[in-house]
Amino acid sequence: MTQSAVRAWHATAHFARHVLPKIVAGGLLLITLNYDVPLPSDRSYVMDRLLAGYHFDFVTWIAGAAAGKLGYEFVRPHDGMTDADQVAFVRDFMRRVGEYQRLESEIRRIYIDPNVADHEAASARLRAQRDQMRREMNARQYLAEAILQEQVEAILREEEFALGGQVMPPLRFRFTPLPYILIVSPRDRIVTIDQRGLQTGLTVDEQDRIERMVAERFNVSTLVTPIGGLAAYPTMLPETSSLRFAIRTAAHEWAHNYLMVTLAPVALRYLDDPTSRVINETTASIVEDEVAERVFRRFYPELARPDEPAPATPPSAPAPPGPDEPPPFDFRAEMRETRLRVDDLLAAGRIEEAEAYMEARRKLFVQNGYGIRKLNQAYFAFHGAYNAVPGGAPTAGRDPIGPAVQALRQRSRSVGEFLRAISRVATLDDVERALQ
Repeated sequence: MTQSAVRAWHATAHFARHVLPKIVAGGLLLITLNYDVPLPSDRSYVMDRLLAGYHFDFVTWIAGAAAGKLGYEFVRPHDGMTDADQVAFVRDFMRRVGEYQRLESEIRRIYIDPNVADHEAASARLRAQRDQMRREMNARQYLAEAILQEQVEAILREEEFALGGQVMPPLRFRFTPLPYILIVSPRDRIVTIDQRGLQTGLTVDEQDRIERMVAERFNVSTLVTPIGGLAAYPTMLPETSSLRFAIRTAAHEWAHNYLMVTLAPVALRYLDDPTSRVINETTASIVEDEVAERVFRRFYPELARPDEPAPATPPSAPAPPGPDEPPPFDFRAEMRETRLRVDDLLAAGRIEEAEAYMEARRKLFVQNGYGIRKLNQAYFAFHGAYNAVPGGAPTAGRDPIGPAVQALRQRSRSVGEFLRAISRVATLDDVERALQ
């Protein structure tokens, strides 16, 4: 074999052994992958890029909260406490939270006051009291959470949500600063097409910047809003001194968790299907109201709604306002009128007119003491999903979903039967068939 033939043989062997496999692998990769860089039209990808640095880290939060809860499950010091002791402990914890928030508010006023030259010195005593209160709250938080969890679970067991005595899924929550939520709606109709969890503690200018950035990029309506709770696991509850709010929110978010672990269609399609979202949120609001009221009556009777006996005589109509006295501002009626008018304008394709009308109405609400920062399609898409109010939520307009879900609750023998029925429906048609 000549030298040139040897070199050719070696080159061929090298190509077959080292180069050809890479070409084949690359070809297979090109065949099996659509693209490794998202297309510029991919809204989800572009939003991720726009919101870089603003996202809330759910994975890290859930890991830390779950680890703390798991460690406490093996201790359970509240098992040795009487019901009266548990109630007193929770009330004391809530009092401390209220005191902490009061101190923080006083400190904030000192730092805002332009007449205070040395903010640090002027607030030193209050800051020391606040920090001591924080330490006391941190030492008591897990126990207060455990007691409240058990009190709500006591009602859920009565509704047959327990397996071997353990409510499924177990109700677990954590008092914590909550993320903000970005809601995205098209401009030509009211519906949530995207939502993102954002960092806690966003300033109002940061909220406005995010809204404008996303709205201008995609020609959509946007709203960054705080939330009252989040059905992560453990559930996220805001740090609050309101015992009523804490119990109601715990029950509300547990209903979301139940629908998720039972693989309910309205939970699996929550982010993608507006109808599923309204069914889900309306259901959770109904469960919240009924379960929380029973918790109040059993453990905190001062929070329960008073029994309202039927009046002996029909109530008289309120006296009409005097000739120079303006009628009282009715938020519900005014908001419902706003939503209905916006729906009509959008249905007629008059988008700019609808948006100008919403801004004019927002100013009216602000003038009457309702601090609505932004009133737009995204506002109605977010708030209108909670349609558990008899007669319809004022932000829901003519939406038929909430009334249908409420009717199913009225036809169910218990809140447990109602929630199990909802776990099997996927559409408004399914709800209506269940009613039949």
